Amino acid sequence: MAVNYDTSGNGLLPSGVLQPYGQNILKYGIGQLGTPIDVGALTPQVAGQTAFQQQAQQGIANQSGLGDIQRDASGQVTGFTGGTGVASYQPYLNQMSQFNTAAEGLADPSQDYQAFMSPYQQEVINTTMTDFDRQAQIGSGQVGMNAYTAGAFGGSRQGVAEAEYQSNSDRNRAALLAGLYGQGYDQAQGYRQQAMGNQLGLGSLQQGLASFVPGMEQQNLASLDAIGQQDQLLEQSKLNAMAQANQSAYQLPLDRITDVANIYGTVSGAMPGSPTQKFAPNPLLTGIGGFANMYTTLGGSAMTRGSYDPRAVAAGIQSNNDDI
Repeated sequence: MAVNYDTSGNGLLPSGVLQPYGQNILKYGIGQLGTPIDVGALTPQVAGQTAFQQQAQQGIANQSGLGDIQRDASGQVTGFTGGTGVASYQPYLNQMSQFNTAAEGLADPSQDYQAFMSPYQQEVINTTMTDFDRQAQIGSGQVGMNAYTAGAFGGSRQGVAEAEYQSNSDRNRAALLAGLYGQGYDQAQGYRQQAMGNQLGLGSLQQGLASFVPGMEQQNLASLDAIGQQDQLLEQSKLNAMAQANQSAYQLPLDRITDVANIYGTVSGAMPGSPTQKFAPNPLLTGIGGFANMYTTLGGSAMTRGSYDPRAVAAGIQSNNDDI
């Protein structure tokens, strides 16, 4: 059906000279709507974990005895393999327990002191006692000489003097031997006490290492994680920029069509024979809308009871539109 353009100045259609521009705007708009959209390119994305962050997480897993971290294609943690269940500080605690157990065994003075006795002690005792016996024999001969000088040699006085001398010599010998053994025992107990203190000291050192070593490792892991967060932030900025660029590339043609359509509407409204209101509604259609609203408000009750037939009215409206 041919289109007739109204040149009276009050028509509803723009001037014929502008029709090609309107058709092009419509064609470009439809073409833009028909262009496939890559939603993924327009959708904001989240940057994945960096290698530094993954290394930091693996370090924490190692400290906890979990083993190697397993991930799926998206980077989500799915499990662990090769874990021992032993935390990084546990070996130090085990070593500390061994030292403490050894110190506990040395706490009883009656136990294990022989291990601290000097291996040369018996030789020293034997040499000392041999020399004492030799000196005692020399002294015993001196008693006989004294009796001979006093003219009591072979008498009871000599016998009493020799017996007294031997008794004193035996007591001195026993005291000397006891002193040597006591000195060795005291030295052994001192060494035992020192060894027990050494064991406790080593246990305390292991306890300190149980805190110090994991603490140092955690500081290192925290540094790796901080570097990883910086890399992740940079990658996230890149993804955000790419998404914004893709959104702008998608929106730009639509904005251009909108700009041209606005220019078209402004020009068509200013030219003679063009509508003063862009895309002005048909008064007849407006009346139909008002009538429909009124019908809805009244509930259609009064009109239904009369001679009014909505289908006849609709048929008349369609006839009028055909005439136009």
